[in-house]
Amino acid sequence: SLLLPPQQHPSPMNESLLDGSNSEYNSRLGRARAANSARRGVNDSSPSPKNGEIPYGRFSTGSPTSGSPTAAAFIGSPPAAATVLLPADEANTDARWAYSPAQQRLAVVDAKQLLMIIDHTGSLEYRVQLPPEGQTIFIGWEPGGSVLAAVQKLGGAFLWFPSKPENVQQWEGMQFSTKVLSGSLLKRNSHFNACFASWSSAGKLVLGLTDGNFALWDLASNQTFMSRKHFAGKHKGGITCGAWGPRGDTLALGSENQVKVSQPLQNASWDQTATKLHLPANADATGGFQQLLFSKSGQLLAAFAGSSVFRHLCLYAVIDQGKRGSELTPVGEAHPSPSVGSIQAAIWLEGDVMLVLTSNGFVRLMRWDRIEEAMTEELLRVCEAGVIGAVPLPSGHIAIARSVHVLVWDPVARAAAVVVDLAPMPRNVRLMAVEAAAQPDEPAVIVARSDGELSRVPLPRLPVVDTELVRVNPSGHGAASPAKPLSVGSPHVLLHVTPDEGALHRRLEPLHHAWSPEMQQLAIVNADSQLLVFSAEDGRCVLRNPLPQAPCTFLQWDPSTGKTVALTLRGRGVGIWTADTGADVKMWTGMQSSGAFLRLSADSSSFDPTSACWSRAGQLAVGMSDGSFAVWDSVSSQVSTSGRSGKHKAAITAGDWIDSLFAPALALASRDTIKVSKGFEAAGWEATAVKLKLGRGASGAGEGPVSPLSKLGSSSSGLMRKARADPEGLEFVQLKFSAGGKYLAALAFPSTAPAAAQVVLYEVQNSRETLVAVRDYTGSPEGDRPFSMSWVGEDRVLIVFSRSGTSGSVRALVPSGGGIEREPCWPIDGQSAPGPMVGAACTPAGLVAAVFDTGGGGVAMLLGAQLEALASFALAGVPRAMSLHAPTTHGAGAEGATLIVSFEEGGVQVWRL
Repeated sequence: SLLLPPQQHPSPMNESLLDGSNSEYNSRLGRARAANSARRGVNDSSPSPKNGEIPYGRFSTGSPTSGSPTAAAFIGSPPAAATVLLPADEANTDARWAYSPAQQRLAVVDAKQLLMIIDHTGSLEYRVQLPPEGQTIFIGWEPGGSVLAAVQKLGGAFLWFPSKPENVQQWEGMQFSTKVLSGSLLKRNSHFNACFASWSSAGKLVLGLTDGNFALWDLASNQTFMSRKHFAGKHKGGITCGAWGPRGDTLALGSENQVKVSQPLQNASWDQTATKLHLPANADATGGFQQLLFSKSGQLLAAFAGSSVFRHLCLYAVIDQGKRGSELTPVGEAHPSPSVGSIQAAIWLEGDVMLVLTSNGFVRLMRWDRIEEAMTEELLRVCEAGVIGAVPLPSGHIAIARSVHVLVWDPVARAAAVVVDLAPMPRNVRLMAVEAAAQPDEPAVIVARSDGELSRVPLPRLPVVDTELVRVNPSGHGAASPAKPLSVGSPHVLLHVTPDEGALHRRLEPLHHAWSPEMQQLAIVNADSQLLVFSAEDGRCVLRNPLPQAPCTFLQWDPSTGKTVALTLRGRGVGIWTADTGADVKMWTGMQSSGAFLRLSADSSSFDPTSACWSRAGQLAVGMSDGSFAVWDSVSSQVSTSGRSGKHKAAITAGDWIDSLFAPALALASRDTIKVSKGFEAAGWEATAVKLKLGRGASGAGEGPVSPLSKLGSSSSGLMRKARADPEGLEFVQLKFSAGGKYLAALAFPSTAPAAAQVVLYEVQNSRETLVAVRDYTGSPEGDRPFSMSWVGEDRVLIVFSRSGTSGSVRALVPSGGGIEREPCWPIDGQSAPGPMVGAACTPAGLVAAVFDTGGGGVAMLLGAQLEALASFALAGVPRAMSLHAPTTHGAGAEGATLIVSFEEGGVQVWRL
């Protein structure tokens, strides 16, 4: 392996270039200082044009979104033409590269593992052949430009110093060598298999290893540290990403489903700082954690999971626990969607404001208020779709790269400052990445193309903007995705199952139904205790399975894949059927943790399910009549059971999950009590249970539910009126988390007055250890009482459905208040419902469906997000129950929402809306 100036030809062996002693390693700090001195003496004047320059980089002003020019207050003349640093070549298409603004040099490792150093004019300065059988996983400059590190799997780090360019050193674990070591990489370094690397601002290089350990080298002190094979807090899998704190003394490392924070040169124990990623069954987050970024203060950490269009973002508050280290608490999330596109870049601004840029040209600003413990978000459209990436510039501007130009955006003025056009690319060539290549007086970016070409694109000098002045204004009721107006065409029947086909209903033996949008299948538990599954494709019955004679309390498909249906039978257990297998229903009849559906004992009285709920990760939580519960994972088939800390004192009657990729949580309710978990590793909730006790001896207008942890309602400025108190206790019927997990809505009634139902909205605070009541609703003035509820958007609006013996109504509640007189409701003054409301539901996009008994018949009404009437149509009989399902983003149900209605005389209809 030779290090040669590009003009020379390789000699058989140039010992003067390869040999050296460890004393050279010990003097690297001196060489780094010499490099800094040399840089200060470099002439900063722009070089004359060379053959590598190409005639593009045309400067223009104006915003591409508006089409109208803006004042481009740039300093000096327009920028020079772009320079090709690396030409298009097949060997360069998979190259890894890094640019050092301090050195004004580009380092590249091509597919043949040839390391090249290229200056800012595109001229090749040096090259060195790394072990060709190796695979480079990282190339990066120390932030000051003193050292370049190229890291290979099983090969360690190769260190190149600009102050002594004829030498390269190799670091393998605890040893250094001035020769590129020979011999098989696999045999020599099976214990030192690097899969991640990163420089800190203080000149520390960390290597993450495939066994979950890491190695660290400090340039300034020449210290090395390598975690032991079984140190406390070690990751279970290979290190996939990491980030250094702003001072360079705090290190966060991520693996497939864990993030841990430590101060590695002081203490490598991370027992108190682990946070988990909960991968959903649909594998949208393939690869687990992929990128970590500390905020400028180090008090927030951004974590990315997934890849390509499935990148998801979670923000964690980093809480210092003293000797116990740091604790990570999730405070906000951002996800891709068809409307805003995929997450292309995330940049921390001053004041710990996170800027997230999406492929469709949207910027999401996120600010976490530590005092109020609230996340404020704002969504802005800054350019057209086709965004590739973005980088911050020294001036405070954001350079946004699209396939046709680089837009320089001012985050304070919220406007495009300038636009620099890129040259048209050949057919089938696309822009791949953008990186900063800027010094304060010479702003520029490096753009990479799919054909391997790398170009340095100069940008105009702009006045410095102070990003501390960036303000985040809430987008309406929350930072929801931009919604399209709802419209309904001609609803039509997709599937009709008659009583003769098995859809039997009797008043004491009611019919239950569940729809799978993904599989386009309808599941029915009929009055004869049979599970039937019908296909909408041809109306064929694909399953007819007898069940034990017992009341059915739950029937629903797994929302993660839509392939597994679960049902609960009082006193008899849980039934599970998977469409892929074609096998019969499996009965789960015991509190067993082995994952097999076997009876724990002959007596199943301890396994009497009273409620159940699915998470979007494919976990089924089942609450029991004795206050215990169990969770079954449909992916791993593992079962977790409640311990003493999680068990309720009364039957569990309601539950719901926070469907978070990064921090899921489960809430379960029994009489007077709601318990909320911070995550779900084991079924115990030490220090996270919230018990709601009613005030004793209070009047009807007295204190509402209060918590010993939170004193609910005592500091709620948005409380419309206090919830009613009852000395006998509350019976919870339904729990609903908002999509963002910020609020929990509870539907309950006093034990002595079942008709006096009420909805109470709680804000989830203090790492989910506190619930604060912010709103309540007891029904309409006409006497309608709440019976169901649904959320719209992330944390925006709760839709509450109420009914009486003759009517029904719908009301939108904004958790933050704002006045009930300004909140939409239906029916409006002067109108009335067509009859008693039988059932109602709402999709996350705001489509409301309600069915009514019209006396011998039925009607379905569809309302928009503002509760405006969209359509209505007659039903085939008197409705008994209904359910509404939003369109899927894949599969056969992508055309529109589906409404399922069962009837008093039996039968079920599936409507495509």
